[in-house]
Amino acid sequence: MPAREGPPVGGGPVSARRVLFDDGRLCVVVDGDAVSGAPTLALSGEIDRNNSDRLGAILAEARVTARMGDDVVVVDLAEVSFVDLSGLRVLDLLPGVRQQRALRVLNTPPFVRRLLVLLTPGGCDEGGLSG
Repeated sequence: MPAREGPPVGGGPVSARRVLFDDGRLCVVVDGDAVSGAPTLALSGEIDRNNSDRLGAILAEARVTARMGDDVVVVDLAEVSFVDLSGLRVLDLLPGVRQQRALRVLNTPPFVRRLLVLLTPGGCDEGGLSG
């Protein structure tokens, strides 16, 4: 199924929700708060080598256009059901490989935390993660 990028979903004067990407396996929805200017990218589905490049491009663009003073983009993983190494890399979560700490990851699923513990000598550095 080809990826779909769509028009705003719902929305109103305070909040605008819009589908940025949907390939049938991963859906990325942006929820921009017009009051605080803090964009939240809500991810759902599976992040893998088939869609991680596109997710990386979306995250890079969000970092550039973030209006928050500290240039942090909030990424909500509550509805993510699978992440492979390419997904961890694009989310900037691989230990020792962090390029920029411009992401704040929320609702990190337990399976991602376990994977990070397995990949990290001496345990998981959970800086920036929220569960």
